[in-house]
Amino acid sequence: MTQLVLYGESGWVSPWVFHAMVALEEKGLPYQLELVPLPIPADTKAMLRARSVIGKVPILVHGDLWLTESLAISEYLAETFRSTDGYPRLFPADLAERARARQIMSMLRTGWFGLREDRPTSSVFGVPVTTPLSAKGASEAAELLRCASAFIPTDRTQLFETWCIADADLALMLMRLVNNGDPVDDHVAAYARAQWERPSVQKYVAAANAR
Repeated sequence: MTQLVLYGESGWVSPWVFHAMVALEEKGLPYQLELVPLPIPADTKAMLRARSVIGKVPILVHGDLWLTESLAISEYLAETFRSTDGYPRLFPADLAERARARQIMSMLRTGWFGLREDRPTSSVFGVPVTTPLSAKGASEAAELLRCASAFIPTDRTQLFETWCIADADLALMLMRLVNNGDPVDDHVAAYARAQWERPSVQKYVAAANAR
């Protein structure tokens, strides 16, 4: 197999690098990890732009392909290393569930800026914060919990019958609240904590803790 390389960031706080690394781990694919500091130094950024057009991380390198954007990376891995060839799935087999997973991941990538500012990723992979949520952050937290309660079945700790990459993204967003002691319904908190115990997630958490 052609060597896979994942470019990440040395601070271990990017939710999108987290997504890409979890996808690789869940697929069981060997890969080399290359870490760059943020902000990316000018010479490194110029090199990354020359190869991937968009000079930001994560970047997946597979042969001549240099691919950015976390969802594009997981889609590529899912379609290149198929379940029919014995690789674990990243997306549900059922078309309706696959669409729902993409809906959830798109939702998590296009908003929640108040919540992200109040509860940054560093407070999930590092030291929790103690400041109260802002009005905007509290409003977004309430909407996140409303959506999560609707999406997560009460009798499961994953979105569908089998795990999918959307579980990792949703759990990370929920851990912004759980890890910082904000009120979260029991079954939603149980979902987030169960996802956090997956070996793929713990691989990232351990690396973040060791930085």
